Amino acid sequence: MDTIFDKISRFAGAALVLMLLTSLPAFSGDELPKVASGEIAPADAQFDGPLAMGISLVYQDRYQEGLALFDSLQKEFPDHPAPYFYRAAIYQGWMSSYRFNTMSEKLETDIQTAIDKGNALLDENKDDPWLNFYVGASYGYRGFYRFRKFNWIGAYMDGRKGVGNFEKALDKDPTLYDVYLGLGSYHYWRTAKSKFIKVVAFWMRDKRDLGLKQIQFAIDHGRYSKPEATIGLVIALYDYERYDEALQLLETFLEPPQVQIVSAIYLRGRLMAKLNRWDEVERDFREVLSRLDDAPYRSVGYEVECKYWIAEALAQKGDTDAARELANEAYTLSRNRVKDKELEGPLDGFDDNMDRLKDLRKKLNKS
Repeated sequence: MDTIFDKISRFAGAALVLMLLTSLPAFSGDELPKVASGEIAPADAQFDGPLAMGISLVYQDRYQEGLALFDSLQKEFPDHPAPYFYRAAIYQGWMSSYRFNTMSEKLETDIQTAIDKGNALLDENKDDPWLNFYVGASYGYRGFYRFRKFNWIGAYMDGRKGVGNFEKALDKDPTLYDVYLGLGSYHYWRTAKSKFIKVVAFWMRDKRDLGLKQIQFAIDHGRYSKPEATIGLVIALYDYERYDEALQLLETFLEPPQVQIVSAIYLRGRLMAKLNRWDEVERDFREVLSRLDDAPYRSVGYEVECKYWIAEALAQKGDTDAARELANEAYTLSRNRVKDKELEGPLDGFDDNMDRLKDLRKKLNKS
């Protein structure tokens, strides 16, 4: 449970975030480009093949193979930011999907290297939009990672730098449509996620709808960003309480030949809970829990959440004894969690899940 000092610290952090936000560069246009249906952003001629392959591996949960691919690319192009950025993206995707923190130092190192090497090359070639893309995306990925650790100040500072580079990339090449994933994520989440930021940021312009449109634009017209943008849009729609839209988008994404990756199964389970489809909730969270059992890195908090949702589904279906047993098992397991070794979930934090679990146990123990 938070102490009064924790609450004061978070509020002070929110105030500092807001001071930073007042100096953020605003993206000049709220209108999306007029683009023909089916038009796709240009390829990065130098790295198109490895990037396409790496994205395919990530969206099959084949992270180790993706790392091996970009390790080789880094050795071939040691002075270019792209291999370091790609490898950092693998680290982030793996840790975020399974909620562990083991690779954080490697992620931070690769992100900083990508930023440093990208800026160094920009000094030599100021006209290359892809360099701004990689620098901006590197800041964006680090901001997302800090966001998942509830490091609001670090996340917003990185978001500021990422947006600045995305704007420069579009100034150089307006058809670099993958950039709109970063812009849309920034515009949505800057006012959406943190409750304590919402309380003191009532005067800030709400750009969530713009953010959703920009992420959808990246899905429709980006060359590399479609799968990441789709998952990102599902999460944003869930946050916006547009559950039917989120589920429709997710189910379309999961149609074959797309592999049912663990993060997508998790999101589907959470959406099914919002729609009171408890058989599907139990199905999806049992599947996620099975995937976690086979994973090389453990997240106790993730396991606890899965057990809670299975118990909730059982309780909703009237199997009180089984629900009580699993809820008690989850509560006992929660004591083994080491916070610093884990990441928070994409929709809420471990404390939120524990509050739900405690409420469920209280209800079940009365029955």
